[in-house]
Amino acid sequence: MRSKTGMGAWVTAVLLAAAALVAPAAVETEAGATAYALTTAPPPPTPIPCESGTPSAGTPPTAPGTPEIVHVLLNAVSLRWAPATDEDGIACYRVQETRDGVTSVKATFGPNATGGELTLRWPPSGVAFEDHELHVVAVDTEGAVSPASGSVTVRIYNDVITTPSPSPRPITCRVTYRSFGFNGTMSSNISITNTGAAPVHDWRLTFLFTDSGQMVLSGWSATWSQTGSEVTAAAPSWGSDIAPGQTVYIGFNGYYSGVNSNPVQWRLNGAPCTPA
Repeated sequence: MRSKTGMGAWVTAVLLAAAALVAPAAVETEAGATAYALTTAPPPPTPIPCESGTPSAGTPPTAPGTPEIVHVLLNAVSLRWAPATDEDGIACYRVQETRDGVTSVKATFGPNATGGELTLRWPPSGVAFEDHELHVVAVDTEGAVSPASGSVTVRIYNDVITTPSPSPRPITCRVTYRSFGFNGTMSSNISITNTGAAPVHDWRLTFLFTDSGQMVLSGWSATWSQTGSEVTAAAPSWGSDIAPGQTVYIGFNGYYSGVNSNPVQWRLNGAPCTPA
């Protein structure tokens, strides 16, 4: 048998352990002194039942009023609605969205709520805005769900929109060509004028000789090359742009064996130029 001394120690230990698990409450004695008595901890809050289940024997709640938009800030929207009624009592309200035939819950509010705030998703990247069709249903304490309220359209604007790069402005230009030939040699001067509204960057002028005997030997104010009858003058590193209204002057020395006729098909960065 366990001794009385051992039994008393065991009881004392149990009482001390129990005292450590509860909060002391202050009480006032008859003499006005303060003593402490043990009390039980408050029970945890009971969650509001808001699960759709088998409808009760009674009627489901009436439909809440069609929600109204109070305000929209970025992707946060505040709504308000007229309450539903139910003989079993309202358990909660749900704000729902139906998209592509699928209904999803966007927010849940308490039984006495007649409005609330929720957040909606951002529009996809590059989309300026997205519309959300929202409605409200009520759930009673027996799990019965009301008919849906009318719907309201909430438009969420994208705060970050990728702006497509503007289309480049068309290049328009004018060229003048002056060539001086003597005994099969030629020295030619060319002016290029940007007649467009935007600068021409890293300009490249091309043209075609009309005689197979015309050849470029060397040039100035551009990097010169020739393939067959096509000649290319590329911008130098110190002058790669032609501003609107600006004229640049280039030239070359060469030779010809037939007729030293003027070139054709003038193009600046692929855009046709008007010969002057």
